[in-house]
Amino acid sequence: MRKITLASSIASAITLLGYWGIPAQLVGSTGITPETAQEQCEDNPDAFFASVRQQAEADLRSMTETRSSLRTSSADVENLHAEVQEKLSYASSAAQDFRAAWQADSFPVMIRGRAYTKNDVEAQTSSLLAQIDGYNEAIAKYTRTIADIRQHVEDLTARIVTTETDLGLLDTRCRMYKATHSESDAAALMAAVDSLFAENASVISASPIRSVDEMIRDTATATPVSHSRAVSFLTGK
Repeated sequence: MRKITLASSIASAITLLGYWGIPAQLVGSTGITPETAQEQCEDNPDAFFASVRQQAEADLRSMTETRSSLRTSSADVENLHAEVQEKLSYASSAAQDFRAAWQADSFPVMIRGRAYTKNDVEAQTSSLLAQIDGYNEAIAKYTRTIADIRQHVEDLTARIVTTETDLGLLDTRCRMYKATHSESDAAALMAAVDSLFAENASVISASPIRSVDEMIRDTATATPVSHSRAVSFLTGK
């Protein structure tokens, strides 16, 4: 049985520790450096494995907290969606009332508690159509965001389960490496560690989710509707 001679592989793994986000002081406290990696892994691998395990547990906490935050955000966006949907329904209904009054061609006319001239009806219809456009755009954004949140929550949940499973498998690989010190077991261990943290980093950094306040700021304001479009709507064209 050969003792491990993979200094370059171990050094590469140490470099990845920084990529994975393990604090420098943690690496230093274990005595693991590219220069001493081979000796450390041969003589006292537990410190190296402990730092890897600690980062995996930190990833689990991060993913769990992010999932909880996203679920709260989803509820907030769903509330916004419902509020805008209610406004859209009212505006659409009101626009139909103005269309019916305009087509009746008897002015002034009472619509929803207020008297309107023909010009007033056309101006009010332009405003309503602009608001309807804005509400439809907002609803489309909220719908996409809710779908994005749900997908990311699913991705996080799957990654949390996988990380918990991989931690157990990693412990097994660690024990195998400590028992054999073989190059193949070392390579399998490093590949498992690399895959674990690369995939965790991908999921953790993937969230496109913005805060509700950011969404409200980014929602387009109503663009004015032309008089000709309002008249076209009123005539039923």
